[in-house]
Amino acid sequence: MGIVEGVFPAHFDDRFGGVVIRLGELSGWIPAEVLLGYHLCYGDAPSEEGEGRHWKEPADTSKLVAVANAVTERAARPLDWFSMPVPLSRDDDAYFEPLADLRLHDRTRLYLGLVHHTGGVEGTQRRIDTARRDCQREFGVATECGMGRKPRERVPELLEIQAQVRV
Repeated sequence: MGIVEGVFPAHFDDRFGGVVIRLGELSGWIPAEVLLGYHLCYGDAPSEEGEGRHWKEPADTSKLVAVANAVTERAARPLDWFSMPVPLSRDDDAYFEPLADLRLHDRTRLYLGLVHHTGGVEGTQRRIDTARRDCQREFGVATECGMGRKPRERVPELLEIQAQVRV
């Protein structure tokens, strides 16, 4: 997403098309019996506090939806999942409304990065409820960018939040 957003350099002029073409081609390299999905990332660079942060906050889900739709159409094989970030501060309809235009295959799962330790279960549930109003398909919940760079002591708390929320 850094290339699509113009934050990172690209060696091709059409940033959107260049990313979509490459992701579509890469899908053909993975055997059909292997699960394949894409995390449309906005970064998880460590901050001074030791937490991850985006290199740019997405304005809403419109660019995420556009990339997911185009990659779905161009992929050499069916995709099993997409994961999309949801910034901590975004529990408003304006962020989630573009999800109404999402056109994934029926078999493709959508995971939204709604889980943040800040705000706990209540904040996560609030983001889930808003997403449910605007997203026309079922979705699963995840942390925004996985747990690989989270402080080890935070992982049980994040898992507990995921266990307590309802989608």
